[in-house]
Amino acid sequence: MGIPAEDPAYELERAQNLVEFMLAIVVPIALALMLFSYVIFRELFDLFFIVAIAIAVLTLLPARKMHALHFECWSPNNMPLKIVTSFVGMIYISVVAVFAVAMIALFEGLTPENPLTFGIVGGLLFVLLGVMTYNSKYRDKFLSMEKRFYRKDPLYMEKVMTDFLESRGERFTKFPDDGGTRLVVDGKKLAVNFAPLGSRNTEITIEDIDLGNADLFNAMKEYLKGRT
Repeated sequence: MGIPAEDPAYELERAQNLVEFMLAIVVPIALALMLFSYVIFRELFDLFFIVAIAIAVLTLLPARKMHALHFECWSPNNMPLKIVTSFVGMIYISVVAVFAVAMIALFEGLTPENPLTFGIVGGLLFVLLGVMTYNSKYRDKFLSMEKRFYRKDPLYMEKVMTDFLESRGERFTKFPDDGGTRLVVDGKKLAVNFAPLGSRNTEITIEDIDLGNADLFNAMKEYLKGRT
């Protein structure tokens, strides 16, 4: 049985995959073509420059759709991992392009051994190392998170959640968190983050979801559904 096209969770996943594909493949290829044209076909540089800008602008369309769909459904917070994948693709293609252009410049009698070339490649590889380290450190954390946006004030959403936890007899601790609030449920290893999203909207992120607290997480979602 197929997934309905109007399913917001399915549409959100498609939009995220499209952004990942564009950032990981389409954008770096456009930048590589600009680089090649600058060395080989100068007359095409302006064209590829315009194409690169157009692609960057088009990336905003699925990003805007993602933002709207986050108001309609809960979703795993896997976009940071997709961004990591995109950065890996961008860096890999960029390094290959810089190396290839350097070799072409060598045959053209230029000086690819210029320190700037090594600085660019070295810098990209250093960034790649940082991205892979970040992915290794935070991957499990992102995979155990879900989030959703609500068109309600953060203080209201926080009150709704605290009322729910108190009604179930759950004990929790409240912390300030980057302009928002963080609730940590005692003994459940479950944390709920409330962040202002502008125009009195709220982003709610629930962390450390696992089999041990899945029932509480599902009850939270049902309770919020009835009060928003």
